[in-house]
Amino acid sequence: MHASWFAISLGVAVVVLGSIIVFAVAQPRRPRTADEASTITVTYWVAVAWATMSVIGAIASVLTALMQPEVTITVPVQEFWPALPTGTLLEGTTASRAGGGFTSAEVNVAGLSIGARVLWAVSQGVAWLLPAAIAGLLAVACHQLRAGRAFAPVVSKMAMITAVVVALGGLTMQITGDIAGNLAAVELLQWTGAQYPDVAGIEDELQAWWPRPGFGVTFPFWPLAAGLGFAALAAVLRVGSRLQRDTEGLV
Repeated sequence: MHASWFAISLGVAVVVLGSIIVFAVAQPRRPRTADEASTITVTYWVAVAWATMSVIGAIASVLTALMQPEVTITVPVQEFWPALPTGTLLEGTTASRAGGGFTSAEVNVAGLSIGARVLWAVSQGVAWLLPAAIAGLLAVACHQLRAGRAFAPVVSKMAMITAVVVALGGLTMQITGDIAGNLAAVELLQWTGAQYPDVAGIEDELQAWWPRPGFGVTFPFWPLAAGLGFAALAAVLRVGSRLQRDTEGLV
């Protein structure tokens, strides 16, 4: 979910900023038409609303993770598939499982430890703030374009800030979320003793029906790649700023 939300944000940012650069380079002297001005204005306000909603979402998700009695969290489990009693017959299925099983589950957990809550809150908050940073870059770019300063230094600086936020934020989101899920899996699934009645056709009820906690921390490469992309964009904008100053000096 985080990755797809960010991918949408990144795609919109690339399209809009690319359009800004093309517009500024290809038609530096021609006055904007009413349609072009309206498009820029609408994009600006959409970006502002986008950033605002993302910040509000970040605050709400953090408060929910920290203050609600139940926390919705994704926990890793060792590969698991529930076993049915011997002789069970299922009707209507057209395929059969040859192997594999669940490796994660999204659950509502009560009584989660403070450490797991804080890490999960950080992950969820950062997941919302990444689109906010991108939307902020779009808003700044559109604001400068409306003023006729498509290559203003503030745009390239904002692009570099976005690059850092995306790179570090993406890593933080993934790692803190994974660690929180690992802690929650142990707290929810790791048992030290159990009593249960025998079930005919099941040799070990707990092994058949109770998943064991899993462990894993992912170090994703997409935040670094996306951050480098925004850093490259910042470099392009800096070059454009210098060319614009040189052109103005010749006029």
